[in-house]
Amino acid sequence: MKYKKEIIITVFITIMILFLKKINVFQIENRLGNPLSLLLMILLFSIFTIYIQNKIDQNIQKKQRNYENLDLLKYISSILIIILHLRPFQNDSSQLDLVFNNIITRICVPIFFIITGYFVAKKEKENPNYITNYIKKMIPLYLFWSLLYVPFLIQAIIQNWSIIEPYFLKLPLSFPMTIMLLILLAPIALLVLLLYSGVYYHLWYFPAVILSLLVLKKWKEKFHVTSLFILSFFFLLFGATETYYGVLPESIQSLLDYYYTIFFTTRNFLFFGLFYIVFGYQIGQKKQVSASYCFEKLIFSVFLLIFEALLLHDHHRLNSNILLSCVPLVYYLFLTFLYLPKHHHRKVPFRELSKYYYLIHPMIISLFLTFHPSIRTQPLRSLMIVFLLTHISSCLIIKGKKIKKGGLL
Repeated sequence: MKYKKEIIITVFITIMILFLKKINVFQIENRLGNPLSLLLMILLFSIFTIYIQNKIDQNIQKKQRNYENLDLLKYISSILIIILHLRPFQNDSSQLDLVFNNIITRICVPIFFIITGYFVAKKEKENPNYITNYIKKMIPLYLFWSLLYVPFLIQAIIQNWSIIEPYFLKLPLSFPMTIMLLILLAPIALLVLLLYSGVYYHLWYFPAVILSLLVLKKWKEKFHVTSLFILSFFFLLFGATETYYGVLPESIQSLLDYYYTIFFTTRNFLFFGLFYIVFGYQIGQKKQVSASYCFEKLIFSVFLLIFEALLLHDHHRLNSNILLSCVPLVYYLFLTFLYLPKHHHRKVPFRELSKYYYLIHPMIISLFLTFHPSIRTQPLRSLMIVFLLTHISSCLIIKGKKIKKGGLL
């Protein structure tokens, strides 16, 4: 059939839009539920999807992968992470805050993980010791930024002392003994910070990547990577219990409480990072990845994410770090960007910018809110200022590194 693909895409888009109408995402009240609006959306989304999929198919046939697009994807993700951590709509619109905080931004960290795993596999084909070299390069960077964030950690402890203090008051110890206990526990606390949670809330990503790559390296020396992929998926399912906590039976909740009382979260290398790192690594090992109808599958994954968010909306969640619909969504989003034509200027350092956006933005947010706490009442203004300061700081670091490399600094 000559127009088989176009017909399949149009039918698919029609079903998805009618499904959203059925679950009241598109309503008469918001003018998206009337027949004319639905017809226009079906027409426009179908034309757009057919156009994008044709471009992807052309690159697949030519085996043309555009790695620069993945840098752009990381850059977009880093901007969404800034929105997640700033939460500019928290006091202005609970619905917008929910959409950004619990849905859209939850794909960002998995994207970073999967791209890292992918390029590790690619680079390892050229250099068998790449994982070891990558970890050795990453550790000094992690320690340097951890040191920079120590003052912000101390500031956070002081600001939340009223919450922390009751735990110390419960200890049946005198004040001098409590101080001595804190000194003795300091090395253990430091290890927990460096190997688990990070010195500051965003730095957990570094030990997650480092430990995931270490496990991957050791595992593939004795076993097949596929077995680790399957095992890590079961770990991810356990990690998702913090998101699905309210859906689970009380008997399972009571068992999980033992874990969460000690470790607080499953946002770590074992229950989060490992799966996506191994996933990306497996994609990178393949000579040609199956990407037929990947853009349509991406759209379907977006609908799955919306459906999952609606399902969990009225249930208690300990956190929303891990959404299971992110697994197919991130995979097809990765493939879509990998095979899309390049539409951006190569001179824009998206890879470096995304890296420093991620590293710097919590510092900017903390300083900004310290000196201008009332700015939260102006969400768009606060977002623009934080983004601008983050971008300027990142550009200065990138430029400084270039000058130093050239021997001028």
